Amino acid sequence: MYIIIIGGGGIGKSLSNHLVSEGHEVVIIEREEERGKTLADSMDLIVIHGDGSSTEILKDAGVERADAVAVLTADDNTNLTICQMLKKFNVPKIVARVNEPDKKDLYISLEITASISIVSAAVSQIKNALTKEKGRSMMSIAGGNAEVVEIRLTNEKLDGKKIKDIGLPYGALIGVVYRNGEVIIGTDETILKKEDVLTVITKTEVIQDVTTILK
Repeated sequence: MYIIIIGGGGIGKSLSNHLVSEGHEVVIIEREEERGKTLADSMDLIVIHGDGSSTEILKDAGVERADAVAVLTADDNTNLTICQMLKKFNVPKIVARVNEPDKKDLYISLEITASISIVSAAVSQIKNALTKEKGRSMMSIAGGNAEVVEIRLTNEKLDGKKIKDIGLPYGALIGVVYRNGEVIIGTDETILKKEDVLTVITKTEVIQDVTTILK
């Protein structure tokens, strides 16, 4: 894929390294000149010095042929402006960093591929690490009102039962079952086995009920 990263801070640099290691072609747009020079000297990719909200800079970066763009500046107003511009270029995939969680709805209204609140995600991870002994929160979604949680099934009473028969609360579903290296997409008819690792999508308010049932 041809991917443009707008914002070469810590997140942009780490993301770029991962993408390049997987064989993607990556271009970074960085507004701060010194940071741009450091990135160009330390990474095997093209770094363009300029404002990502500039039409000319976007064109220089190859936006018209981009498969995806990640908008990662530390300013929400800038990110929102860039996302609006990218929509006009018909970029297939647009992912944006949300800096202030209360502005999440503004990103959603743009109908981009994804908007990720760094603060909400971090708070969710820390909160779960501090307060939950059972299950591992993988992602906070829907403004913190729902979670994607990974839980190992240890309740022997559920061994051999179908998902539809285990009594999950309303607002929770098992999306993926991981068993002995095999990935199984969860359906009502999927039979569970003890020690399966389950990826559960659940409303935050019923996480405790879900873990009580599965553990």
